[in-house]
Amino acid sequence: MNNSSLPYDDSNIKSIVDYANLLLNKSLSDVLPKELDSEFKGKGGFGQKVEKLYFKYEPNSKPEPDFYKVGVELKTSPIKKIKKGYVSKERLVFNIIDFETEHKEKFSTSSFWKKNQLLLLLFYLHENDKLDFDYIFKIVRLWQFPSTDLKIIKDDWELIVSKIKQGKAHEISEGDTVYLGACTKGANNLSLRSQPFSEIMAMQRAFSLKSKYLNFIIEKGLKNEVVAVDYKEYDIILNNNNTVEEPLAAYKRLNLDDLEPIVKSVSEYEAGETFEQLVIKKFNPFIGLTESEIIKKINFTETKAKNKINILCKAILGVTNKKIEEFEKADILMKTIKLEKSGSLKESMSFGQIQYKEIVNEDWDQSYWFDTISKRFFFVVFQKNDSKQLVLKKVLFWTMPNKDIEIAKEFWLDTKKKIKSNDFEHFIKISDKKICHVRPKGKNSRDMMETITGSEEKKKCYWINSNYIKSVIN
Repeated sequence: MNNSSLPYDDSNIKSIVDYANLLLNKSLSDVLPKELDSEFKGKGGFGQKVEKLYFKYEPNSKPEPDFYKVGVELKTSPIKKIKKGYVSKERLVFNIIDFETEHKEKFSTSSFWKKNQLLLLLFYLHENDKLDFDYIFKIVRLWQFPSTDLKIIKDDWELIVSKIKQGKAHEISEGDTVYLGACTKGANNLSLRSQPFSEIMAMQRAFSLKSKYLNFIIEKGLKNEVVAVDYKEYDIILNNNNTVEEPLAAYKRLNLDDLEPIVKSVSEYEAGETFEQLVIKKFNPFIGLTESEIIKKINFTETKAKNKINILCKAILGVTNKKIEEFEKADILMKTIKLEKSGSLKESMSFGQIQYKEIVNEDWDQSYWFDTISKRFFFVVFQKNDSKQLVLKKVLFWTMPNKDIEIAKEFWLDTKKKIKSNDFEHFIKISDKKICHVRPKGKNSRDMMETITGSEEKKKCYWINSNYIKSVIN
């Protein structure tokens, strides 16, 4: 029965969404009484203000969805404006992971799934010069995971839980998983929690959607497009023999123009197979073949493009478009590696240029370098044979271990310190054997970048050392 004190019918999903849509292109200041504006502006979490002051229910940490009568969870999330439009400012955080209980559930009865099956997402434009009451809501939409995404999310959840069962909750990393992350909640010893299968304390973590995945929801929201859900496939994924009831919303499939998925339907998976296993399986028939043999086997159209090997790898996966949908959503970096005949690796792996005027204002956990090295990588390894032809040797998914991320952090702090002190001559070198190093990477010796002092310095880049990459692929 409807709670008559609410300005919407909390037992009717359309009524809730219609009420939420009244926020579109408006701020809380536009829709709330001025006395609330002055009382709450600048105080407390923004999402809690939206719940308490606009939707008029008390923020809580109950295991059920916020609008429990219709199974809808409310989430607010910031976006930021860039040259190309709007993108997510940060990951979307869900419920805290209870190490003591989560491992006792299966995915269909897990705390994550019970609470977040159907999301009402409010994306607002975060602007540094505004108070939160003046943030403008740019997107209001319902979101339910497409079935091909849900399969990956379920596998992600099971991987997180498997680490808890192995007594390795302290080793969980966001880079372990594809779409569903386990982000840290807190940054010191007060945020450590016990775990049931080990005496080692583990950092408190929460389920989260990675920010790159949110960009696809944002793009669909800006275009007012919807996403298709195949409920028969839901039934397969959740191992549920009961009929899956369709919610009161229409959906269509994600299909951005330059994207193409590897997996078109969950029926492509073998029993118990994960997304990463499926990707590796697609490459296995080509292990040991030369580049030309692979081209012939898949009937690949020859190209003189500089990124020919990258295009060939996508073709093996059945992707002809510019980008791989699952890799883009998960922020997985595909890197091709070319070994010499001897097995040595000459080239280190380059990444983005160091932004001299930005790094000095970055915190480690929000920095470009932390974001990059904590990603999931997909390495495709080729090796030259006696005829100097490239032979496909192996493929693997990889995430940098936490102990190495700590070394990369020391490297980043050293780099930041030297840029702050205007020292551009003594960055960590590859010979220092610190996993990463700094060296120039510009169009030419005259390719310069402005520093915080206004001087011009050669553009330099982050690199991961070749000997470290070689140790990883071995």
